[in-house]
Amino acid sequence: MSYFKRNEGAIIFALASVGFIAFYCINYYIRRCRDRAAAAEDTEEARMSPRRPPRGLDAEAIESFPSFIYTEARGIEPGIGELECVVCLNEFKDDETLRLVPPCVHVFHADCVDIWLSHSSTCPICRANVAPLLIESLD
Repeated sequence: MSYFKRNEGAIIFALASVGFIAFYCINYYIRRCRDRAAAAEDTEEARMSPRRPPRGLDAEAIESFPSFIYTEARGIEPGIGELECVVCLNEFKDDETLRLVPPCVHVFHADCVDIWLSHSSTCPICRANVAPLLIESLD
């Protein structure tokens, strides 16, 4: 009996340690399962929700905006000095193709504003919406 009393403290400590480790493992497993279920629910919800339509314009609509060569525009309007494209921040150079955004009459490099308008339907400078103009011109 004295042998049992000597090891009683060690046995209690060992049982408490095993219980603590078991509690920690079960708690970890429950959290992991709950996180997986939440992630699967979010994925399913995202998959089932309606997707937003693209906010930019299609290539045909962008090409319908007037384009011209910078040298020609300077010849028509002598007051036009060195201007810059606010999309790329480079100055316009002779023989570069520019595109005019009709509602607000702002001018940009054609390549720069084409990329912009494929992602957004607003003017890069004043944020005027160019999509309603396209709908009106098609009618």
